[in-house]
Amino acid sequence: MPNTVPDFPLVDTRRLPHGTLSAISLPAPASDAELPALLAAAREALHPDEWALSETLALPRRVAFVGGRLALRAALSDARPTLARAAILRTPRRAPSMPEGALGSVSHKRRLAVALVSVPTDAVHTLGVDVEEKPEADDLTRPDLAPKILTPLERHELAPLAASDPLGYRVAVRLRFALKEAVYKAIDPHVQRYVRFQEVEVFPGAAGAVAVRLTLPEFAGRHITVQAYWTELHGHLVATAAGSTVTP
Repeated sequence: MPNTVPDFPLVDTRRLPHGTLSAISLPAPASDAELPALLAAAREALHPDEWALSETLALPRRVAFVGGRLALRAALSDARPTLARAAILRTPRRAPSMPEGALGSVSHKRRLAVALVSVPTDAVHTLGVDVEEKPEADDLTRPDLAPKILTPLERHELAPLAASDPLGYRVAVRLRFALKEAVYKAIDPHVQRYVRFQEVEVFPGAAGAVAVRLTLPEFAGRHITVQAYWTELHGHLVATAAGSTVTP
């Protein structure tokens, strides 16, 4: 189903290793007074139950919610067209409540909402996606996130880049943050708790592939494979992750 909401344009749909990724550009109103009209224009593109849920949110959050649901619907139209008009509400963990036969995850920043959708398989049992703004020169004045989000091994790997290319280093740190957030979403159905940054290590490669290492106690003695991938999209870093079925 094509996107027909001018203030929430569909800017990209692409197939990635874990499913279909769609991106919706979020409006930048001059004031909050413009938000109700922008949202009303998107009402017909949502399921009535989605619209009712959006009305429980504060106005700025409604913009992100509407954009996220439009992105989910665009991705669902590619992955499972017959389900594209189903209501996508929320689970108790605030993840998208996808219709049976589809998996989905959503993320947003100030100006972009992204959604990842796939059909369930043995290799793709859960999904996660995260989008982060790609750092620019002014980010160099902000605190370094690495001590909070990276393990000693991850920081050691990035130490040469930190010395030679400060901005490239900030991009590499932000990418790892996005990847960990995507992995957390992919494993949340299995653990349903806050996962510490030190419990997941990610090692992205230049071609988009990522090595993932999990040290969560819930997976001790059990087997779960998490595959991750990253790409750049409209000045943003997008990370995706897919988890396989947990087995003894």
